[in-house]
Amino acid sequence: MARARGANGIVALAMATAGYGTVPGSGFRKVPVVSMDLGEDQDVLDDVVLGFGRDPQDGGDDVIKNEGSGVVPVDLRHFGLWLKLMLGQPVSTAGLFATGSYAFSAQPANNSVLTIGGTAVTLVTAAPTAGQCQIGATLADTINNLVIFLNASADAGIAAATYSASLSGTVLNIVHDTIGTPGNSFTLVAGTSPATNATRSAATLTGGAASGAFNHIFTAGQLAHPDAAIQLGFPDVPHYGMNYGVMANDMSIQMQRSGLLNATIGLIGQGETPSASSLAGTLESDWAFERFSQFSGYIEQDGVPLARVDTATLRIGNNLDKDESIRSDGRIGGADPAMLSVGLDVTARFADRVLFDKATSKTPISVRLGWQISPLKRLDIIMENVRLPRRKVGLTGPGGIRTTFQMKPTEKAATQRTLRAILVNDVASY
Repeated sequence: MARARGANGIVALAMATAGYGTVPGSGFRKVPVVSMDLGEDQDVLDDVVLGFGRDPQDGGDDVIKNEGSGVVPVDLRHFGLWLKLMLGQPVSTAGLFATGSYAFSAQPANNSVLTIGGTAVTLVTAAPTAGQCQIGATLADTINNLVIFLNASADAGIAAATYSASLSGTVLNIVHDTIGTPGNSFTLVAGTSPATNATRSAATLTGGAASGAFNHIFTAGQLAHPDAAIQLGFPDVPHYGMNYGVMANDMSIQMQRSGLLNATIGLIGQGETPSASSLAGTLESDWAFERFSQFSGYIEQDGVPLARVDTATLRIGNNLDKDESIRSDGRIGGADPAMLSVGLDVTARFADRVLFDKATSKTPISVRLGWQISPLKRLDIIMENVRLPRRKVGLTGPGGIRTTFQMKPTEKAATQRTLRAILVNDVASY
């Protein structure tokens, strides 16, 4: 008789389509996992009733629980299913955003002008006034100032795009906010007298198209969340456990310099139906597996690469409220998402006061975590309103000094969003 082996195990997932706790007859897709701990547990109760001597009496069965966790790779295609289970139905749009840049060879001259989206921005060495951005002590500082100034601008022309600095600190990157061809008419001008010392990528942003990739935007905090049927298969025995009414309670992702990029997802299910035959339903064709790498990760604060970060851990919680009504089958009646919770812990080497000053001034920041295989294969997680706690800096030894900030992302009033995940790939819909 064969023994079950993890190497031969199968996990298949399908979203419920006919109400909570239903198992669809089709739509199942094999998903890659590192580990998966799902299935029913039911304890036997102890009974200490007196009058029968010292022998224990049968107390009967306790309620049925189906709670566990899964460790899954953060990959290009399958991870969209877990994001949907965690954050809700995404908005999926085909097309490409128009992009462009300014590459600087040196510091811009005082009173030089960049005209972006038809609006002039004057670069000055003195304290800036309306329509002006201050030249920093270094070129990287100047570009960082530009990024913050442009992203905060209320001007309609400038605000039509999003701005970020390159890791080298010499390039201002621009992405239009509207998918498709509209961004291709967004103009870029680099003044020459006085010299900006900037070379534009083209006269306008380019590359905007109505096809070429699919952009899936998952927004946290939705009132309605899907549930899934997840089957664990052990063909060697054989044994196939169909877990139904499965919802995502929490998710955590850790960023670090090396290693494999995985997400840990806490799951709550309604029940399990074991089967000795085979996988239920019809399996969809397999998606190609392309894993995002820790090596390709990046973290930005207000559009500027955040330097000297050793590790970062993102935690998202739906805080599911289980419906534990009395039922004849001993199972829960469902689970309702309660208050959304988001946490971001960042451990950074103490080499500058960027985060320390933001915490001291109580100034919210925006944070973007991301991983990229190519421009058309990427995952970004964006938090627009993040508060930093003030943290002491201790002297603990001869090595590098590190400080951990437990950041608190909350809803930004202007957009009514706390967190978004943007997955760009070749999957049409989830």
